[in-house]
Amino acid sequence: MASTAGGFLIGFGFCFLLVCFGVYMVLAQYYGQIMVWRSNVEQIYYMTHSQAYVASMNALERLSPYVNRIADAISWIPGLGWLADPLRQIGGAGSSMRKIYEASEAAYRGIQVVEVAPQFLTYGILFGLILMVAGVVLVVRARRKSQYMHR
Repeated sequence: MASTAGGFLIGFGFCFLLVCFGVYMVLAQYYGQIMVWRSNVEQIYYMTHSQAYVASMNALERLSPYVNRIADAISWIPGLGWLADPLRQIGGAGSSMRKIYEASEAAYRGIQVVEVAPQFLTYGILFGLILMVAGVVLVVRARRKSQYMHR
């Protein structure tokens, strides 16, 4: 039984080690390139999550269903008729701002994950090694016990 458990630990630890090491090597190739964009991503994130941006985005989203009616009404007012066409163009601005808001959040969270991933992958590699060592210890003990019993 200990030999089987030891074999499982060796196999599982080796697979875990290979996966973590593979992901670590892939991440190492792109880590520098990703982190170059960190300051830009943070700047966009903080800009799109500012109180002024969120208030403008919410206002445009609430206003967008009524933009065409407001533009039609303004087109009849002397001196303001020229505003009707530019006003119609802001109908989709709120949804575009929402998409930028969500994309900046995803990019910001992604940068945070990439930043801490090497540390966790290193822990994963060490955990895989520990599992393999524990498996080897169990197999060696089982074999020694088996040899001792047959004497």
